[in-house]
Amino acid sequence: MAILVTGGAGYIGSHMVRMLASTGQNVIVVDSLEYGHPEALPPEAKLVVGNVGDVKLLEDVFSRNPIESVIHFASYISVPESVSEPEKYFQNNLISPLKLLQTMVNHSVKNIIFSSTAAVYGTPQDVPIPETHPKSPINPYGLSKLGFEQTLAYFDRQFNLKSIALRYFNACGASSDGKFGEDHHPEGHLIPLVISAALSNSQATINGNDYSTKDGTCIRDYIHIEDLCSAHLLALDALKNGHSTDVFNVGTGTGHSNLEVVNTIKEASGIDFSVTYGPRRQGDPDELVADSTKLQKRLGWQPRWSDLLTIVSHALSWHKSHPNGYSNHPNPQPQ
Repeated sequence: MAILVTGGAGYIGSHMVRMLASTGQNVIVVDSLEYGHPEALPPEAKLVVGNVGDVKLLEDVFSRNPIESVIHFASYISVPESVSEPEKYFQNNLISPLKLLQTMVNHSVKNIIFSSTAAVYGTPQDVPIPETHPKSPINPYGLSKLGFEQTLAYFDRQFNLKSIALRYFNACGASSDGKFGEDHHPEGHLIPLVISAALSNSQATINGNDYSTKDGTCIRDYIHIEDLCSAHLLALDALKNGHSTDVFNVGTGTGHSNLEVVNTIKEASGIDFSVTYGPRRQGDPDELVADSTKLQKRLGWQPRWSDLLTIVSHALSWHKSHPNGYSNHPNPQPQ
């Protein structure tokens, strides 16, 4: 049997694929390579280049491979871009993956793990945020993710397709062995942007210093990429063992401000680079911190690497050894 990982050549997806492969799983990856890096994949994973909205491609993948479960990562993730280009986000994050769900139904594949987001909550009324918190997204990115969560709930009622949606807070860091890391083009995440400024001895920019927080910069819950992937393994096992459709937060329960992150990167790197403040990013709430009690109690998840200094140190190690990110191999052809 095989596991299909959509978006499996991306930052989170490729870490997930390597973790699955390390446990002996047969992994099929579907990725458009718009943002993915095939060189981040293990050699034993089969890569099919294409989009989850391509019905013909999906039908071929499901017909050729004994797929028993799906992990769906293939989403656009930029909050500012979602504000300026909402149609792009609703098409890719909500409409296209409907084709994936229908193909699963057609081939009697009953289990899917969905890469969701804390952005479904919008501006939090309570911090840390429990899964029962009202869902009021304040940007199209969060709204597209919430829409797909609701679609999954419908597919459970109508077709008995079981899902677990994992609401991420801030995925970050690099593999603990230093071989794989975060390489987005363009990069929009704080930690790699600040590390790049440190290593190039240039100025780092913090977006906004007028939030209603202790130092005026927004606060986020940072979760190490390998801890995040371990939550997916537990969720996948739970579905295989009959767990019902559900949602779980994945975070540490501890928030760090942007300024704290910058200062931790200074500490880890030993470089005292300059910092300036830019305008707020559109659609960013003041504080997002997870209550992950449900995940810990029901699935037995415990973060291993997610203290901020470890996260930053792993990311710094990867960026030092990969100053230009992944190499630019030609995109492979569809299989």
